[in-house]
Amino acid sequence: MSSEKMYQEGSGSGFEPPWYYAVEESNLKEGKLLRVEAGGKDVLLVKTEGQIYAMSNVCPHARCPMDRGRIEDFILICICHGRKFDVRTGECINDSLKLKKYEWKLEGEKIGVKIEQ
Repeated sequence: MSSEKMYQEGSGSGFEPPWYYAVEESNLKEGKLLRVEAGGKDVLLVKTEGQIYAMSNVCPHARCPMDRGRIEDFILICICHGRKFDVRTGECINDSLKLKKYEWKLEGEKIGVKIEQ
């Protein structure tokens, strides 16, 4: 499943740190992986079964970009070594690794991600 990349500047977004603008909700499509930059972090947004999830775009196993993987229901599969992560919890199904999750919120049509420095 291909991913999209979207980088946005935070100015004029209406979000104040530690919240950062990520993307317009209309750009996040069901079943697609969307890489964004928020607060200087590489973040992956996923919408599956109508729910939105925000997590690190970097696999904790081999530092591979998660947006190059694929999503199957609630399971995010890393392209490098097939590690499977539950997007609801960030937990790896294969071992004890965990994908960093981020809080997110919707203000109007804008998705913001909480990035604590």
